[in-house]
Formats: sequence, structure tokens, C-alpha cells
Amino acid sequence: MLIRYPYEGTLAIGPAANRRILASHSAGVLSDGDRNEILAEEHAAAFLLLAGRPIGEPIAQYGPFVMNTREEIEQAMADYRNGQLV
Repeated sequence: MLIRYPYEGTLAIGPAANRRILASHSAGVLSDGDRNEILAEEHAAAFLLLAGRPIGEPIAQYGPFVMNTREEIEQAMADYRNGQLV
């Protein structure tokens, strides 16, 4: 699985005939394939391209916290507030 995440500017993804726009601070999952076409829209852009294999686990996200369940998120936030995250 490939994920692209523009953190500055906007990206145009895919071949000209089927191009999609991905705004800054939005993640997009790339389909399987052996080629990527990524262009910066009107101005320069900066992005992360991440690759990994799916592990088939649920994902819960809130702010900077990413866990498997909402309960784990709430526990991480409580630990953070109490100064227990190291």
C-alpha cells in the first residue's frame, strides 16, 4: 500500500486523462501498480510518500494519537495529561 500526504501545496495525482486533486494535509491511498504520476498544482508542493503492508487491524485516530480502539485513545490522552507518556 502506498500513501501520499501533501503537507505543502496541492498535488495532481494520476495520468492526465484520470487526474485527481489532493489538497494539502489530506492523505490519499494509491492503488496497486508499478507507476505513480504526481504533479504539483499551481505552486510548489512538498509531500510524503509512505509504503507499507496492511496488517488488518482496526485504526482509531484522534489528533496525534493513533491506536486500535477509541478506549486506547482515551487512555493515551489521560496518560498524556497525567505526564505518564514517556
